[in-house]
Amino acid sequence: MEGIRLRVQDAMQSHNDGLTQAKMARAIGMGRDALSRSLSGQRNFSATELAKLSKVLEVSLSWLVTGDPRPEGPNGRVGQGEGWKHDSVAETVAFPAGAYREVGLSTGTVPQLEPGLGPEEGAAAVATLLNAALGQDFVHDLPAAIERAYGIGVFVAAEGPAFDARAMRSRDVTYIMVRGTGAWYQANLVLARELGALLGGRHEDIGIRTQAEDGWARDFALSLLLPAARVRSIDWNRQTPRGLAGFLWESGVSAKALAHRLDVLGIGRGPALVHADEGTLQLLVWQDPECLSHHRARAYRAPRIPADLFGAHLFGMRRGVVDGSSLAWMLDTPLSEL
Repeated sequence: MEGIRLRVQDAMQSHNDGLTQAKMARAIGMGRDALSRSLSGQRNFSATELAKLSKVLEVSLSWLVTGDPRPEGPNGRVGQGEGWKHDSVAETVAFPAGAYREVGLSTGTVPQLEPGLGPEEGAAAVATLLNAALGQDFVHDLPAAIERAYGIGVFVAAEGPAFDARAMRSRDVTYIMVRGTGAWYQANLVLARELGALLGGRHEDIGIRTQAEDGWARDFALSLLLPAARVRSIDWNRQTPRGLAGFLWESGVSAKALAHRLDVLGIGRGPALVHADEGTLQLLVWQDPECLSHHRARAYRAPRIPADLFGAHLFGMRRGVVDGSSLAWMLDTPLSEL
């Protein structure tokens, strides 16, 4: 937190309005004494406070949290550098980094796969590790399998700007954030894609995101959830709608993802998949009306934060070290209810 404190001080001193501590405290709705203690190192800034500071000081939240300047904006200053654009998605995804540092937690580092390894081979090795970590088929709870296998956090964000998933890594924190959705089969795919981005060395620094989608990570995700050997073992021309629904459920993927995978492998889609025009969810519900009440179908509906981070913030609240605002944001719950 020492670096964050110094960056806040630097931003205040360089701000065009010449912000004093009193003005800053009023601007972000923070007590002057609390701000003074945070700036002197006696108290940690909460992730919520940092988000408010970034707006008032006109610097990126990612710079305040990590100290890494955006390429287009020297020292994180908004509006500097030609073509610079404020990225609300990146800053939302950067929020957990501040929550980790607020309670002094770090995460494991995801080891990269061997250079030159193809997505099929990489996915096969990772599947073995994920299954071992969960003690069953990892598709039953992919977020938990990733956390146990690699020691990193998996978050589900219920609110915020539109995005599907992002893997983020800084010097001491690595995690993946997924946008909340009822379409668990789509969330599984983008979560697997971001895991591939980390394992393949194609991750994004916190707060920075390129526009181009990485083909290796996408192919890795499809290979992880739809292994070629399993897909080839099925006679898709004889597949029934009920059999197709069962396959999609057990694989945790959408009909669209399966169709794409079959095309890549040069396998005919078969009549059941060709006529699955009603969409994945309707197909699954038609075959099994109770599937929506299954824990797998609810995996990405509600906010999710790693258990160790949750426990650390609760402990910090009891000790008075943190105020609970970061936990309230991550759980999408009013602070008064914590």
